[in-house]
Amino acid sequence: MKNTNTMTLLAAGTCAMIAASAANAAVYYSTNFGTGYVNGNLAGVAATANSEGQNGWKQVSTVNTTPIQVGGGAALVGTSGQDVWRAFDSSATATAGTTLYVSASIKVTAAQSGGDYFMFVGDPAGTTSNFYGRLFAKSTAGGMLLGIQSTSGTGSAVTYGTTVLSLNQTYNVVYAYDFVAGSLNDTFTMYVDPTSTNRASLTSYVSAAWLSTSVAEPAQLTEIGLRQGSSGNAPTVSVYSLAAGSSLADVGVVPAPGALALLGVAGLIGARRRR
Repeated sequence: MKNTNTMTLLAAGTCAMIAASAANAAVYYSTNFGTGYVNGNLAGVAATANSEGQNGWKQVSTVNTTPIQVGGGAALVGTSGQDVWRAFDSSATATAGTTLYVSASIKVTAAQSGGDYFMFVGDPAGTTSNFYGRLFAKSTAGGMLLGIQSTSGTGSAVTYGTTVLSLNQTYNVVYAYDFVAGSLNDTFTMYVDPTSTNRASLTSYVSAAWLSTSVAEPAQLTEIGLRQGSSGNAPTVSVYSLAAGSSLADVGVVPAPGALALLGVAGLIGARRRR
């Protein structure tokens, strides 16, 4: 009987903590290109801006050459041509002290030494220039490096990680876009294959500051996009899923089994204290 009560308390504590977390959750957008998509053009290909294709994905500007394709359960991003965007289901307000988490399950199959970005968030939805949190990839000896850039403008630069990652390997890349009080001081921290929803326990792959002195920080973020950059610098990337939310759990980060056990213990302790 004691074991049954313990398991009941354990489950109750765990569920209570999960429920509390869910109550504070905000998932701005989430998609898996292996579900609800068909092979072919992701966005529309008319020679007009915002030409719409599958599941709300639209074309940036009027460039419709080499359209981004869906194939093999992924959005296939090449080295030049059409860029695409998808509006968030709800806006992420850039309130000081809060964070926008953005995740992407990706496989970089080729990269180039110059490096270029292939993913971004933006505002307003449909913008052709206000791209923030730009995710880069470039080649290096033995593989590739990922990097992040706040935005363009005077003083802006890409900050790359130093840990070499493998080409043709799937990674879950998550970055935290931290909204800081004041101007031109937001920050970014990238994680590769995070296994905990407790950010303090994670090791960052790279951190970056807002370096642009000529582009103001956005008041909100309302879209996510995929970009095919310059043919001489851009990577070739398969993007399997994308998400944006207010917490690591919101963007699909799942605690490792040991962390789940600790969560259950915390729930058990809390339940015992309440008795």
